[in-house]
Amino acid sequence: MRFVQQHTPLRAGARRAASLVCLGVLAFALGGCATGGVAAPSVERLSAAQYAPTQTVDVLSALPSMPFERIARLRLDDPTGVATESQLVAQLSEAAKNLGANALVVDSVSRSGGADVAFNPAGGQIQSVGTGGSIAVTALAIRYTH
Repeated sequence: MRFVQQHTPLRAGARRAASLVCLGVLAFALGGCATGGVAAPSVERLSAAQYAPTQTVDVLSALPSMPFERIARLRLDDPTGVATESQLVAQLSEAAKNLGANALVVDSVSRSGGADVAFNPAGGQIQSVGTGGSIAVTALAIRYTH
């Protein structure tokens, strides 16, 4: 006696739902790759005022000469060292826009650690081991008051 297992084809709706779930999981997984899975920035509010989000944010390396209000101090860490400084600043700029800032003053960029090297006897070569260290960016979100 031989048993044959019959496969019932998925209905179009079930196939579509399965495809959407797979796409959602893939998008979520790839979304973390852009900045190495960096978490959201920490925000220390410096003003009780609430502003509508802005469209653009100037990225500055020093405080401007025109009058401004300090909105928040922002910090973003990437313990893996995968993200670049410009990626972290871009993510801080987005957070500043959402706070209603029209400028972001980058206070500091700190790096720690680095790649260690070791001799690989199996391959007879020097290779990099560990991560590229960590990187953190601290900035001040401000709003011009002119």
